[in-house]
Amino acid sequence: LKYFGRDAFLSQSPQLYKQMALCCDLQRVFEVGPVFRAENSNTHRHLCEFTGLDLEVEFKEHYHEVLNLIGDMFIYIFKQLNEHSKAEIEAVRKQFPFEDLAFSDKMLILTFKEAMGMVKAYHDDLIKQ
Repeated sequence: LKYFGRDAFLSQSPQLYKQMALCCDLQRVFEVGPVFRAENSNTHRHLCEFTGLDLEVEFKEHYHEVLNLIGDMFIYIFKQLNEHSKAEIEAVRKQFPFEDLAFSDKMLILTFKEAMGMVKAYHDDLIKQ
C-alpha cells in the first residue's frame, strides 16, 4: 500500500501469538513496537507514527485486576519520566508551556453509574451557564 507517497507493507498482528502464550500458562504478555496509521493526518496535532504498548493479561476473579495492572504501569511510567527525563520535559516546556502532570499513587476506578453521574452533572452545569 502507499504510505504518504512511499511503498509500505502491512505487518502481521501479534494478537494470535499473545493469546497462544496465555494458553501456555504465561500470565502476561507485553509487546512494545512501532505503530503506523495510514491516515492523511501527518500534522503536529496527529500521531500517525508512534510506539505502542500492547498487552494480553489473564485475570482470575475480576477485570479490576487488569485495571490495577494498567494503573500501576502508568503511575510507574509517570514517576520515571519525572525522575529521569527532567531535561527533556523542560525543553518541551520552553516551546509549549504546560503545568506539571498531577497524578495519584492510586488509580481511581469508577463504576459506569458513577461516571455517568459525573457526565450528567457536568452536562447539567453547562446547560445552566
